Amino acid sequence: MNPTVHTYKSKEPMLSVNAFIVEAEKELVIVDTTLTMSDSKALNMKAQEINKPIAGIILTHGHPDHVAGAYNISPGKNVPIYALASVKKLMEDTEQMKHQQWSNVFGEEWVPKWVYPNTIVADGALVKIAGLSFKVLDLGSGGDCDANSIWLLDGENPVAFLGDFIYNDNHTYMADGSILRWLGNLNRYEDLLKNYHTYYIGHGDACDYSALVKQKNYLLYYCSELLKATDGSAIFNEQQKIEFETAMLAKFPTYGCQFMVGLSMNKVAEELMSVSH
Repeated sequence: MNPTVHTYKSKEPMLSVNAFIVEAEKELVIVDTTLTMSDSKALNMKAQEINKPIAGIILTHGHPDHVAGAYNISPGKNVPIYALASVKKLMEDTEQMKHQQWSNVFGEEWVPKWVYPNTIVADGALVKIAGLSFKVLDLGSGGDCDANSIWLLDGENPVAFLGDFIYNDNHTYMADGSILRWLGNLNRYEDLLKNYHTYYIGHGDACDYSALVKQKNYLLYYCSELLKATDGSAIFNEQQKIEFETAMLAKFPTYGCQFMVGLSMNKVAEELMSVSH
């Protein structure tokens, strides 16, 4: 049978993150695991309702809204969790910081402890899970995170699991920087990704190549508007921050994750400053 991809969209309203259940003939593969206790338990319940065992979990990158829920998908740490070594290291390096930053915000919904990848994969590897063959590509810091991967599943209807490489109709998290590398990777993998019919992404509906083009345009527009708001200096005063955020929200009035505009502006400004004379 051709695999069926079931989307779980989190009920947590701030990020509305997606996770995916890939249903193969006899087993399931979970791609990313949501952020909160309630959502990860609901994701696990949705998998149980399909009535096939979970053969593995794939983590595309190390941000909490993609990795935290493994705590409830594999509480006994007995399910293979696949990720790049860089993703595991980023989780190790940031877990305590993220707990300090967000646990009070989410309260009992915050997952108290992360479950780490136990099956490390390398760039370009073909990874067999549940009878399916995924190809993993290491993007490095050229996405919304300091360690990013995309997972490609070929077949009659080839699909790509892109994590947060693309935000479809959502404002984009850029507070980790590396925007130039991100733009470079969008160009670098453009021809390859044209071969995949459907992109399953972390934020927004499943999409296709047109969303990759929109993502490039969004990143460029954000940077150009930031320079415009600061008269080319990339140094904000408080009034300019307000005007920039207002302009971005007006330009993309239907986009989700609106808080990301303000969250990212200082880091992007810092990056633009770093490439000036």
